[in-house]
Parts: sequence; structure tokens; C-alpha cells
Amino acid sequence: MIRISIVFIFLFIFMMGVEPVVAQTDDWGVWSTIDIEKKLNKRWNAAAGLEYRWEDGMALTDQIRGNFGAVYNPKKIPVKFGVGYTLIANKKTKKDIFVYRNRFQLEATGSFKFNRFTVSWRPRLQATFYDPTEKKGGDEKWVMRNRFGLKYNIKKTPFKLYTQFEFFNRIFSELEPSYYKNRFSTGVDISIGKKHGLDIGYKQENKLSGYEKTRFDVLYVGYTFSF
Repeated sequence: MIRISIVFIFLFIFMMGVEPVVAQTDDWGVWSTIDIEKKLNKRWNAAAGLEYRWEDGMALTDQIRGNFGAVYNPKKIPVKFGVGYTLIANKKTKKDIFVYRNRFQLEATGSFKFNRFTVSWRPRLQATFYDPTEKKGGDEKWVMRNRFGLKYNIKKTPFKLYTQFEFFNRIFSELEPSYYKNRFSTGVDISIGKKHGLDIGYKQENKLSGYEKTRFDVLYVGYTFSF
């Protein structure tokens, strides 16, 4: 177990070192989520949640999000299918008002377990419809996201270490580049009994605009209640 843990820690360090050289940190913030998950039957799960995002540390509100969706697990194959909707309230700091976006998404999550590791891949197609008052709205209306993950279950503990890397690509758009953003995440999932869970971690988001690159660092805390 010790050897496996050491390998995983080195993998985390390597992943942490991939993106920081891309750009200097332009800002940092905190994202917090509360989610509720309900098992409807052997194949269907439903979920709803709220998310609050701060920027400039925790000095300014960035976004407030509300979402709900459903996941279908066919059981016979290691793939789950999901559909969801998110209402995004985006804060316009200069005007001190919120503008709203409606986002719809389809996704599939495939996973493979070996020993205490789980490897996953989640392609997600999302369509975002912007408030007409946003002058730059629509730049990223249709987006394909690919997220690759690795999780390690520490034996006889409630802790699961994870690391993820996600790529964002515009589709049906003439804007360049089509690949415009990536996100790296690392953290720990903590199971508290059968119904409660915590996710504590760090995220790094890199946006690409021509030859310019900006970086946003995030401290993340999430709580999930399942029943």
C-alpha cells in the first residue's frame, strides 16, 4: 500500500507541475457546492444542487448556479449516461447586476477499476444560451468537454484521492482557437457514513485567447447528501 500511495503522490506532483508554467496567476477564488442525490431505482438517479463562486479571493461574487439532472446506469456496461440543466447567475461587477444563462448538457462517463484505482473519461456536450444584454455572449455557446480522471481508494479509510484534467473545445463556432480552456483538479473525497460526503480540493483553470493565457486558481469545497 505504501508503494502505491507514493506512486500516486508523485503523479499528483507531476500533474501539478504541468500547468503552472503556462501562465501567471491572474486571480483566485473559492467555489462551494451543496448537492442532493436521490436513487430512484436500480438504474436511475436524480440530483439537484446549488453552487456559489467567489473571485478576487472571497471579496467578490462571481456566479451563483442552480442545477438539476438525472443519470442512467445500464449496469451491463461500465458507462453511465447523464442529462442536466443549469441556471447561471453571472455577476457584472461594474454594473452590480446579475445576467442569466441557461445551460443544457448531455454526457457519458466510462470508468475502469483495477486494484484500488479507478480510471474515468467523461465527454460532455453543453449548450449555453446567454442573456441578450451580454455583448460578448455566445462566444462559447456549444462546447465539447473531455475530462480524464484517476482516483485512488485508500484502504480501510473513508478517503479517496483524485486528480482530473479537462479540455474545453468550441464547436459550431468560427472563433479561434477552438480549444480555448483547460482545467486541472486535485483533491480528496471523504465519505461520512452512507449518506454524507465531502469533496475538498484545488482547481486550476487556464484560458487561452490567441497568444495570451490567463490562469485562475480555485479552492473548492463540496458537500453531498445521498439517499
